[in-house]
Amino acid sequence: MQPLYNILLAMLFEWGVAVHDLDFEAIRRGEKRMDQVRKEMKGILGKARTQIVKDYVAWPVISGVVMTLIEAGVLAARTRANGGRRSPRLQAQRVARKLRRKRSQSRGGVVRQLVERRSFREPFRRTLTADLAANLMRNVWSYAIIFCGHFPDQTYTFTEQEVKDENRGAWYVRQLIGAANIDGGPLFHVISGNLGYQVEHHLYPDMPSTRYGEIAPKVREICGRYGLPYNSGPFHQQLGMVQRSILRLAFPGGRPRPKPGPYQGPIVRGKGEREAPTLTHAAADGER
Repeated sequence: MQPLYNILLAMLFEWGVAVHDLDFEAIRRGEKRMDQVRKEMKGILGKARTQIVKDYVAWPVISGVVMTLIEAGVLAARTRANGGRRSPRLQAQRVARKLRRKRSQSRGGVVRQLVERRSFREPFRRTLTADLAANLMRNVWSYAIIFCGHFPDQTYTFTEQEVKDENRGAWYVRQLIGAANIDGGPLFHVISGNLGYQVEHHLYPDMPSTRYGEIAPKVREICGRYGLPYNSGPFHQQLGMVQRSILRLAFPGGRPRPKPGPYQGPIVRGKGEREAPTLTHAAADGER
C-alpha cells in the first residue's frame, strides 16, 4: 500500500504536512491523550477552513462578480450605442418616450444576455479549476523537493535511542548525513525556496534561506577536511532514488544500499556560489 499512499501524499501534500505532527502511531498505541488530539485538530481544521474558503469559494466568487460587472457594462454600452444609431430624428417628446421604452427593454436584454453568456458561472468555474490545478502542482512540487532532501539512498536514518545522549558535535554530524541536496542553478533554487540546499538548512535552520548558497562551499570544504560525506545530486537522480526506495520497501527482504564516502568533489558546485575564504586568507585580510 505504501506506493499508493505515496501518490496520494504527493497530490495532497499540504494536508499531509498539516496532520504530520498528530503522530498517528502514538494515537493508535494510546500514548497520546485524546484531549490533546482534539486541541491540535481544532487548530488544523481552523486553518484548513480558512484555506478552503479562500481558494475554492472567495476567489471564484470574486472572479464571477467582477466579470459579471464588466460584461454588464460592455453590453449596456453596446445596447445604448446601437439604439442611438437606430433612433429616428423625430420630435423631442416622441424621441424621449421612445428612448425610455428602449432603455427599459435594453436593461432586460442585458440581463438576458448575461444569463445566456454565463457571465458569473463561467468565471467562477474557471477560477475554481485554476485554483485546484495550481494547488495540485504546488503540492507535487513541494513533495518532490522535500522528499529529495530527506530520502535518497545517500542519507542516513537514526533511531531515538541512537540520538538519546548525543552531544552538540554529534548533532551537527547527524544533520549533515541525514539530509541531501539537489544540484541546480539560481532559478531552480528560487522556485524551490532554496531547499535544494537541504544540508545547509538542517545545519542552520534559523539562517535566511537566501544565504545557503553562500555557506555551501564552506560546508563542503569542512566535509572534505574531516572525511565526512556531503550528499548532493541532480534532481532526476535524487527523485529517482526516492521513488525506487519507496517501491522496494513495499516488498519484504532486501539489504541497505551503500552510502557515500568522504566528500571529494568540487568546493563550488553551482552558479551563484563562490568559494569561501580560508581561515589563513581571512587572517591575512585582517592584518591588512
